Amino acid sequence: MKVSMEAPRTPQHDLVAMTAALRGALMQRVEQGIQSSGLTNYYNYVLAKRLTFAGPQTAAALSEQLRQNIRVIEDNLSQMLEQGLVVRDGETWQVTDAGRGALTAANDSGTEVLNDIREAIGASACDQLVAGMRQALAALHAA
Repeated sequence: MKVSMEAPRTPQHDLVAMTAALRGALMQRVEQGIQSSGLTNYYNYVLAKRLTFAGPQTAAALSEQLRQNIRVIEDNLSQMLEQGLVVRDGETWQVTDAGRGALTAANDSGTEVLNDIREAIGASACDQLVAGMRQALAALHAA
């Protein structure tokens, strides 16, 4: 006897599935924008953002704050150093003007993605989609 392990089909289930597919497509577009800014990957973006807004920090502090393996942080900082996006002074790292420029470009690309979505589906449909997602997530949390 075959038993399906698939969750029952409900409007909430369908909305969650659609949200997951939309999230994947959005993340791909956002990552493309990040890469076109000069930041190689999402970690570079997060590090540039942290160093811009929190100021110079050590790799250990960044690792702790971002809850990420220090080796991953160090590898990304080294890559950013080669690109001129950060500089190192002893144990402390700080973002350069080029790094701040890349961060601004990455943020602008995210705004472009959101504007493209609003234009493609319309502002009203976009607002309804967001409201529906919020309702579905609230229902899932309540269950």
